[in-house]
Amino acid sequence: MVKVCGMTLPEQVKALDGLGVDLLGFIFAAKSPRRVTPEHVASIARGRAKRVGVFVEQDADAVNRIMEAAGLDYAQLHAGQDEAFCRTVGHERVIKVFWPQRYLVVGSPNPIAQAGTVDPAAALEALERDMDRFTHSCALMLLDSGTSGGGHGKSLDFAALSGLRAPKPWLLAGGLSPDNAALALREAHPAGLDLNSGVESSPGVKDISRVTQALHIIKSF
Repeated sequence: MVKVCGMTLPEQVKALDGLGVDLLGFIFAAKSPRRVTPEHVASIARGRAKRVGVFVEQDADAVNRIMEAAGLDYAQLHAGQDEAFCRTVGHERVIKVFWPQRYLVVGSPNPIAQAGTVDPAAALEALERDMDRFTHSCALMLLDSGTSGGGHGKSLDFAALSGLRAPKPWLLAGGLSPDNAALALREAHPAGLDLNSGVESSPGVKDISRVTQALHIIKSF
């Protein structure tokens, strides 16, 4: 499965749909340089790819309104929204985001990290427990770098995720490109990759040749 996030240009939406990208992401976060409006997304002709809205600060009602106005298939929730929030949006429409680094960084929101525990095995178990909570609250899951939000442009430790037991298919995000896509798939074993800054020439403008390279690598696994 291949998702390309941060789409802004209609001609690139058409091009990537033609290449066989499975999911196209549109960002509605206020601070993102790739932010788009629901009206803009709705004006872009649809193809085969499913459309994903990325949400940070909106409440559940606002997410539902934007999804309707923009014609979105999924809501990618990037602010630690709880199970009730997911149910309001509709579990079949939610991509729930988790941040593995929360479980390894002392002082992060995760209680294991606050206790000073940075053992990778314990951190992975804590991540799995949190993911299990959302088994019936989402359709897909996504693991991103950093400890909150998104768009950090840095990669996770792929090998540290190799033993992850996830209750749902999950996508890997964070600093992915043609240069590390094969390694990410080989070591982390996700259901797919979420590409953004690693296949851009500038924020919101994709380098189609790099997307094509990454797509060939991912589809070959």
